[in-house]
Amino acid sequence: MIGEKPLGIVIAVANQKGGSGKTTVSLNLAGAYCDDDPELRVLVVDADSQSSSVRATGAGEAPYPFTVVNLAAAGKNLDREIKRMANDYDLVIVDCPPSVHDKNTEVAVGASNFVLVPMDASALDAWSTVGMLQLVRRTIGSNPKGCGIVFNRVNTKTTGYAEVRAAMAEDNPYPILKSTIALREIYKTSIGMGATVFSVRGQRTAKQARDEITAVAKEILTIVGLIED
Repeated sequence: MIGEKPLGIVIAVANQKGGSGKTTVSLNLAGAYCDDDPELRVLVVDADSQSSSVRATGAGEAPYPFTVVNLAAAGKNLDREIKRMANDYDLVIVDCPPSVHDKNTEVAVGASNFVLVPMDASALDAWSTVGMLQLVRRTIGSNPKGCGIVFNRVNTKTTGYAEVRAAMAEDNPYPILKSTIALREIYKTSIGMGATVFSVRGQRTAKQARDEITAVAKEILTIVGLIED
C-alpha cells in the first residue's frame, strides 16, 4: 500500500462529538496498515482520558500487530511525546478526545501530518464537525492535504447522507473522502474481542469491513501524497 515506507507520519483521528467512532476508526486503520505490510511499525496513541484504545488492548487473547500507548495525561508534553515516538515508528495514529476544548485535541492536531475527521450523516454530527474543522483550520491552516472527512456508520443510499455530504462540502477547504464506512455490527464486535476487522475470525461482513477500512487507509495516503491515485 505504501511503497517507500514513510518515517513518522502522524494521523490524528478527531471530532468533538462523542460516539463518532474515533477509537474504532483509529484501531482499524492501524490494523489495515499492518495487514498490508506486517513489517510496518505502527503506533496508536490514546490521547483521550477515557482510554478506550488502551482498554481494547486487554479485551482479547492475541495482541494487536501494532503498539498502543496511553498519553492522555501527557498534558503540555503531548506534542513532544508524539514527535519523539514518531521517530521510532512509520505511522502514528492519535485517538483524540471528543472535545475541541480539550487541550490534547488541539495539540494532537498541531503535531499531525493529517487529521481524519469521522462523522455520520446527521445534522448533529454536521454541526460538531464544523466546529472541529474550525479548530483544524486555526491550528494547521487550510491546506487540503492536511485534513479530510470520512463518513462513518452510514448508508450511502439514503437521501439524508447525500444532503449532509453536500452541506459539508460547502465552504470547506478539506476533501471529503470518497471511501465510506458502513454501519456494521462487526466493528463493535471486533473491538469488544480485542481485535480489528483484519484479525477477527468467523464474523459475517468481515470482508466488506476490511475492504472499507483499507480503502480509507489508502485514500489518506493518496491525499497526503505518499501514494498515487
